[in-house]
Amino acid sequence: METTALPIGVTDIASVNDRKVVLMAAALEVFTEKGFHNAAMDDVAARAGVSKPIVYQYFSSKHELYLGILDQSVTSVVEGITAAIAAETDNRKRVSAAIRYYFDRVDEADRGYRLIFESDFTTSPDVRVRVDDLVSQLARLIGQDIARETGLSTGESNILAAGLSGMAQAAAWRWISLGRPVTKEKAIAGITYLGWTGLSSFSN
Repeated sequence: METTALPIGVTDIASVNDRKVVLMAAALEVFTEKGFHNAAMDDVAARAGVSKPIVYQYFSSKHELYLGILDQSVTSVVEGITAAIAAETDNRKRVSAAIRYYFDRVDEADRGYRLIFESDFTTSPDVRVRVDDLVSQLARLIGQDIARETGLSTGESNILAAGLSGMAQAAAWRWISLGRPVTKEKAIAGITYLGWTGLSSFSN
């Protein structure tokens, strides 16, 4: 029976998974603080409290480690917005819930969210395709509610959803950069109103 070789000093699969979680959490901190290009595997090892050879036992390169964290972050964002939308039944509230998700992630300085949208490594095709796929997934999620509300085709609804998502994302960053000049609730309400008023012109 074939067995999987374990890293040196690790005796079971559970330990492998636990250590990978620790390393990826440390790497997420390092990448969001320094960016891909300025971060080094030495930094990740130091943050995780292990030697650099230990990091290389789990990840063959900085690129592989970065992509693993990026995949994890993309999944988290999709699941987060999906859950936020699913918690509401009214279409306007569902769109507002999606907008709130953007504001919450920026407000909380969520590292996974920052890794996706503040990446200094978008020149990498592997990174670009993941970010583009996330944008497409989010457009489809929000586009479903727009299609139900307006009766527009899937394609038209997805285009409008992408525009609404981009507006919410840009507004959230601007809200933070201006030092939160209004409450988060007021900012979310304003973007929701702006987006929904525009969408109302397409209503059935």
